[in-house]
Amino acid sequence: MRAAALATVVLLISACGQSPMGSTDHAAPPADAPALVEPDYSGDFDALGTEPFWSVKIHANRLTLSRPGHPDQAATDATLKTEGQDGVFDARIDGRRLILRLTPGDCSDGMSDRRYDYLAEVRIDDEILKGCASRPRDLKAQTRP
Repeated sequence: MRAAALATVVLLISACGQSPMGSTDHAAPPADAPALVEPDYSGDFDALGTEPFWSVKIHANRLTLSRPGHPDQAATDATLKTEGQDGVFDARIDGRRLILRLTPGDCSDGMSDRRYDYLAEVRIDDEILKGCASRPRDLKAQTRP
């Protein structure tokens, strides 16, 4: 009798927390949950960074890199692709490859009260520059102190 009671307790405890075969521990999203929308990277963007100072402007399908002590460099052949939620612009400037990656997220330039909607990373050959980016219209809409 004691052995039967002990066996019953062991079976009950071992069954706790187990999911039936084929089921998952994660609940399915509700049927009315909104679908994940890919970000839209078409149109104009302004990206900038500090230490060292740099900016990349994308206006009218033209990508322009500006840095102190260097002439502005422009490319009109930039391509755009999305990788997950990131927008990746790929161009050649004076024979060098430039890649601008925009990642959705709150960003601060560290020098002003402006808020940016994207993290920005520029790769020029082996050089990496980090900063922030937003659409020019969104930057203009922010109040200035």
